[in-house]
Amino acid sequence: KQIVWKKSRGSIKIAGGDMDFDKNFKMFLTCRLPNPSFSPELSAKTTVIDFTVTQGGLEQQLLGKVISHEQKSLEDSLNALLNDVNANKKALQKLDKDLLQRLTESTGNLLDDTSLMEVLNNTKTQAKEVAIKLEDAENKTKEINEKREQYRPVAIRGSALYFTLIELFLVNWMYNSSLEQFLELFNWSLAQ
Repeated sequence: KQIVWKKSRGSIKIAGGDMDFDKNFKMFLTCRLPNPSFSPELSAKTTVIDFTVTQGGLEQQLLGKVISHEQKSLEDSLNALLNDVNANKKALQKLDKDLLQRLTESTGNLLDDTSLMEVLNNTKTQAKEVAIKLEDAENKTKEINEKREQYRPVAIRGSALYFTLIELFLVNWMYNSSLEQFLELFNWSLAQ
């Protein structure tokens, strides 16, 4: 790209004319092709983001749907547990950040600063409590995942069915189906 800067304004030649250039300009292109073929030059200048669903990802999604239908309390407890783990990890990071902030703001001998020692002891106590909570959450997560594994065969078959269904498009274009349509059918079959 050839950008000409005149004072604080940039311009670029496009189709024989000068166009204003903004350094914050970004272009997003979308296509319906699952795996578009680009030239090496274009690939070097772009970032391709593939939003297609993978078999493992769909399996996890279907597993969540099956468990929500069969044992809603199990899925709810897993979600609550994951939220608690995230909150505890954030609390631990905040404690570390606050302690480092106090250490950098402290002047003189660190051992003589009683408020800093109190903060250090408080941080140590809270960090131990958070570590115990995280260990407990890890054990509970293992128990929940063992119960979830009982339903994995349903999710595996559902995922395999979806990927078989989308391959039918290669036989005849009339067999085209979307993920949304498949998920509706999956939810309907769970309700039966």
